[in-house]
Amino acid sequence: MSKRAPVPLTRMIAIARIDPPAIAMRETMSDTGLESLAASLLEVGQLQAIGVIEEADRFRVVWGHRRRVAAERAGLAELECKVFPAGTPNAEAMKFHENAEQEPVNIAAEATYYFHLYSKVCGEDVDQVAALVRKPVSRVLDRLDLLRGDPAVLQALRDDSISFAVARLLNQCKHDGYRALFLSDAIRQGATARTVQSWVDDVKRQQRIHDAATEAGVSSAPAIAIPSIVNMDACVICGKTVDQHEMEYRKVHQSCHRYMQRQLESETPGGSAT
Repeated sequence: MSKRAPVPLTRMIAIARIDPPAIAMRETMSDTGLESLAASLLEVGQLQAIGVIEEADRFRVVWGHRRRVAAERAGLAELECKVFPAGTPNAEAMKFHENAEQEPVNIAAEATYYFHLYSKVCGEDVDQVAALVRKPVSRVLDRLDLLRGDPAVLQALRDDSISFAVARLLNQCKHDGYRALFLSDAIRQGATARTVQSWVDDVKRQQRIHDAATEAGVSSAPAIAIPSIVNMDACVICGKTVDQHEMEYRKVHQSCHRYMQRQLESETPGGSAT
């Protein structure tokens, strides 16, 4: 069994005495994220201590490097730190686990939380909710919109079966049948927002054609046909999504694509290209 790290002492340390980690876990830090964290530190204070190792009369960050940078931006003089003595074993393991074990809040759960604040705490005032959680109003509205959308889409988001971007696009599809079909295929294919956008746009385009024909008095307006589900991330030759790094994007005529598929099917035993 590996040796356990010593119990750290918690104390306030001047930021000027805290050095960055020898090997940073994060390769990049977004300016937007740092500004948001700096604002949070100023408004609600430091909610979680950073971890440091004592080195002579200075201290080196083990975890919490991003918090240290944001605190410096915010103009803070000191930070609460968990201080480990020099020579503490497993410092890199502590750094890795502190970063890796931070599970992000599920967006569906975040939406439910905002709705609770909206309906029970803030008198149905979105601005108050945003002020309370120190987040932009646009973020709160985006999450609340999920609760007004398809419950099946929200559940898929809660199950981490689709991304937030895909959920938003699916809710833009107002036809229940198409939306259910697209949701099923998005989960099954692991479709990206780009792929789902193409499906939704296709339905909207056919709806406009149908509405225009109806308005013009065409006696037999073309019915809206369910578009073929095409995975924009799949190879047009083999239909597979593996080895994305090998793929390249080229325009191809639909007629040429169909001809190529027929040729492949005729050459494949059993009449299937995949």
